[in-house]
Order: sequence, then C-alpha cells, then structure tokens
Amino acid sequence: MTLKSLVIEVNEVEGPLPPELGNLRSLERLHMQGTSMTGPIPSNISFLVNLTELRISDLNGSSMPFPALGDMTKMQKLVLRNCLISDKIPQYIGTMTNLKSL
Repeated sequence: MTLKSLVIEVNEVEGPLPPELGNLRSLERLHMQGTSMTGPIPSNISFLVNLTELRISDLNGSSMPFPALGDMTKMQKLVLRNCLISDKIPQYIGTMTNLKSL
C-alpha cells in the first residue's frame, strides 16, 4: 500500500514537524493546518517531488527561510500560511507551470 494523502487539521498534535515527512515520497497531498506544531519546515520536504498540494499553516516557533520546493514540478496548490517565513517568495515559484493556487 502506498500513502498518497496525509491530512492533519485542527488537531491537538504538537511538537516539531518531523523530518521523517521527507521519507513519504509517494505523497501527492500533504495538509497540516490548525495544529500546535512548531517549525521549521524540514529541509527534506524537498524530497516529496510527487506533491500536487502542500498546505502548512499555523506553525509556532521562530522565523524560518522559505522551504526548498524547486523540484516539486507537479505542485498545483501551495499554501504556507502563518508559518513564520521571513524570506521572499523564490523566483522558481514563477517557473512552476502546474501551480494554479499560491
């Protein structure tokens, strides 16, 4: 069995975002919203190249850079809301031809 979707929303899950998220390489949809999780967004999230939807919101902790998403060419919907990102939106976002919602 292959995990295609992981949704954790409005839940009392807390603690840091696990770096093991990067091991779920078959994921197409990752939603983590309304939790008490802390950042930063793990750098190995860039391994999830099959993602078409990424929604992460309401992270606690300190400011963080914009995550490396440049290899996620299948991305259609990207929401990073209230994640304490202190960077500018990278230029590669403009080259993501499948991206319909930012």
